[in-house]
Amino acid sequence: MAFKMNSSSFTFGDGTGYSPLAKKDKLASQSENAAARLAKKQAKLEARLANSTNEKQKARLANRISNVSSKAGEKTQQAENLRGGKKRRAGIEKSRTRNLGAGKLDTDKTFNESGKKVTVDRTLTDNDGNIIRGTSKTKTGTGTNKTVDKTITKSDGTQIVKKKDGVKVNEPVEAPTKELSFGEAFKQNKAAGKKEFTWKGKKYHTGTKDEADAKSKAEQEAAAKAEAEAAAAKAKAEAEANANASNNNPLVNTNTVTPDVVQTSGGGINTRTNMPTSYGYGKF
Repeated sequence: MAFKMNSSSFTFGDGTGYSPLAKKDKLASQSENAAARLAKKQAKLEARLANSTNEKQKARLANRISNVSSKAGEKTQQAENLRGGKKRRAGIEKSRTRNLGAGKLDTDKTFNESGKKVTVDRTLTDNDGNIIRGTSKTKTGTGTNKTVDKTITKSDGTQIVKKKDGVKVNEPVEAPTKELSFGEAFKQNKAAGKKEFTWKGKKYHTGTKDEADAKSKAEQEAAAKAEAEAAAAKAKAEAEANANASNNNPLVNTNTVTPDVVQTSGGGINTRTNMPTSYGYGKF
């Protein structure tokens, strides 16, 4: 039969050179050395990130730097816990991000003062940041550390309680209010007759390209019509001016001759009939 002994109360005896405090000091030193190695690794990764020009590589390096920094912080806290006589993982907050190609998996864990996990949150998202699946668990934090509460989140935002107060259930939770996409917000505000709306802190209008094209065409047609009317008015004014000028010309008899028959140099005109009596040079 296998069993686990409590090392805090176990001793190999006098003269063996073993003591629980000596073991904790050794573990603390190991954690400190690990933190130092991780700090050096972080510096190298940051140097690579600074020299990188590839966006995908930069994203991977940034993720690795975040994980290494988190691990270094955990190791430092573990060393402090051990030297302070606490459990190695007392009060630790552990965060990791794993790239999966088509997305990433974020995992967050917290530990109580007894070094036991009390919360576990995992979120799987695609490369656009949309949730594929999420899991949130609360544990007892004592003994075998069983899961007390468990809730999963689906891709559509629906949450389902799988475990509550240690009892398995399958109860849907009211879906949180989902933020409208730009298209949904546009349609909603246009249907309401609004000319403008705000989406993610920025203002947009509800006009469409077809409406803009129709407005532009109407404006062009109105401008063309106004131009044609102006040209017609100008032509009419010029015709009236020419008619008035012809009526005031003394060399033209509008009763007996056509308007384009006028006296030129030489010749004579019968004053009674206003007809030419002789011809000089030129035309009548």
